Amino acid sequence: MFLNSFGLNLNFNNMKKLFLSLMLVAAVAAGFVGCKKNASESDTHTQTFSLGETSYDINNAVTIENIQYQGSDVYNAIVVYTGSQTSQTGGEGKGVAILFKGNISTGTHHFTGNAEDYPKYVFADLSVTDVINFDITQLLDNDEAYIATSGSLTLAISNGTYTITTNGIEVENAANVNNTETSSVDYEGTMQNYVLATVQEGTLNNDNIVTAGATKLQIMMFEQKIVCFITDAGDMIGFIYQGDEIPTGTIENANIIYIHEMNLNALQMGTSTITIEANEDVYTVNIEDVTISGEHYTLHYVGTLPFFDLPI
Repeated sequence: MFLNSFGLNLNFNNMKKLFLSLMLVAAVAAGFVGCKKNASESDTHTQTFSLGETSYDINNAVTIENIQYQGSDVYNAIVVYTGSQTSQTGGEGKGVAILFKGNISTGTHHFTGNAEDYPKYVFADLSVTDVINFDITQLLDNDEAYIATSGSLTLAISNGTYTITTNGIEVENAANVNNTETSSVDYEGTMQNYVLATVQEGTLNNDNIVTAGATKLQIMMFEQKIVCFITDAGDMIGFIYQGDEIPTGTIENANIIYIHEMNLNALQMGTSTITIEANEDVYTVNIEDVTISGEHYTLHYVGTLPFFDLPI
């Protein structure tokens, strides 16, 4: 009844990919920052979100851009959340996702609960399993998943500072529409910004690539530039490169890194031959069979490689 009332069963695969990309990238960000709080401090706002009488500190605040699925409309999102969902210290965390159809727009937005109306406001209980094996039906069946049916949210953006306030938001439980609560967000500060890749093709063995990009990672006390590819299973593979631009051509004996379920404390490495072609902003990348800790991996990818400036 709940799924049908919001039209989610009408476009299940698209919504699944949208929310997967949304939560996965937020979780990747959390994995890189660990327990470090990246949300800004404020003297005038509580820096919290709530469900009913329970309030949660906003430890991380991110915007996620270019959420899409096989040529669908482009969506963008704001996610505020507490806790860390990934890496060795990962566990359960809670957050609010505000999903826009098109650009993130300032002003006051009213929630109706209609499937066609955006933005959508979702309170979710997130765990490592939810992130790396995301299933929207399982997420919405969880007792801690709620979606806004009334109330409003006001967003202002000035010189990179986001101010989010809410008024009278009521949410319905995904598993029991008769279970309603209030919810709120009160935040003022900067956001970390992430741009999802436009993936045309992408596989790592039998897993699909859901996003990719260039970033920096601390490896053995040194900051390394890497191109990384993230699967729908929550694993990441990538290669280290030098210079200001992503290289093209054939690279032999390239250093390959692999991270299972975003556990940054268990990073594994190997070497392989890589071929990279670039046609404007679309890259074709192939990593030949590489053996890492006894496992074999082969990657094929066609798509963009936006830059992620992750704090390390």
